[in-house]
Amino acid sequence: EIGYYMIQVDYFMSHGSPWTFLGHKRLGEIIRKYKVQLNMYPVNYGEIFPISGGLPVSKRPIQRQKIRLQELRRWSIFLNINLIPEPTSFPSKSMLPSLLIIASQLMKTNKGFNLAHNIMNALWVEDLDIDDENILLSILQKLDLSSEEILSFAKSEECINVMQKYTKLAIDKNVFGAPTFIIDDQIYWGQDRLDFVERHLSNLIKT
Repeated sequence: EIGYYMIQVDYFMSHGSPWTFLGHKRLGEIIRKYKVQLNMYPVNYGEIFPISGGLPVSKRPIQRQKIRLQELRRWSIFLNINLIPEPTSFPSKSMLPSLLIIASQLMKTNKGFNLAHNIMNALWVEDLDIDDENILLSILQKLDLSSEEILSFAKSEECINVMQKYTKLAIDKNVFGAPTFIIDDQIYWGQDRLDFVERHLSNLIKT
């Protein structure tokens, strides 16, 4: 099969973002459909928000918090995803889940995208504490990944540095929210922009 790997989609995501989770599988379907390259970047929005006008959920005005919950319910029903709008262990307080995704990418497991899905699914559907290392180990085991090895590598200086590099890249590319998809100079913010992402790819491949 010929793939259009010169066409790339940069995907800036957060394991703690319900919007990232709601769009994740659909993004995977779009990438497979158009056979383009996906560059997945787990980043630290705790560093991005302060310089881009964003706030963590608990610090947002109550009006915004209320509409967020309504929208999460709407989108969950629309996409037929059994998402819990207010999971017990939200917000995730650790970067370890994202570092785990990065570790699996650096170890070339080819399961980074699925791992990201399973981590987010654990938080948003199964209501599990994804900051708990035992939960993360069980997620890795279900994917037949060498769990102790990946978990240990995730805590390494190398993975932490890569995440900092990805976060700096996000800032340089004017990313401010999760998820963000970038094709060439076009920025698409939010899972509700995936239709535009697909149209963009469709037009690139027609030309």
